[in-house]
Amino acid sequence: MDRPSGRSKGFAFVTYATVEEAEKAREGMNAKFLDGWVIFVDPAKPREPRPPQQSESQPSQSGFTVNKTVGWCG
Repeated sequence: MDRPSGRSKGFAFVTYATVEEAEKAREGMNAKFLDGWVIFVDPAKPREPRPPQQSESQPSQSGFTVNKTVGWCG
């Protein structure tokens, strides 16, 4: 859930005891309808390492500073 809005982010993680159970669930639920939504089931992938953060006051190579403002419209 999105903390500020309380709305679903639209994804979840589910774990299974065995690979066989996970594959069976994937085959049974992938591309199926659930509460008016199409469900897509994919195995989780390891998170890729993030590049080190740069200080906001440092200009980029182009001479502009980075604007890290994030907006939500909806």
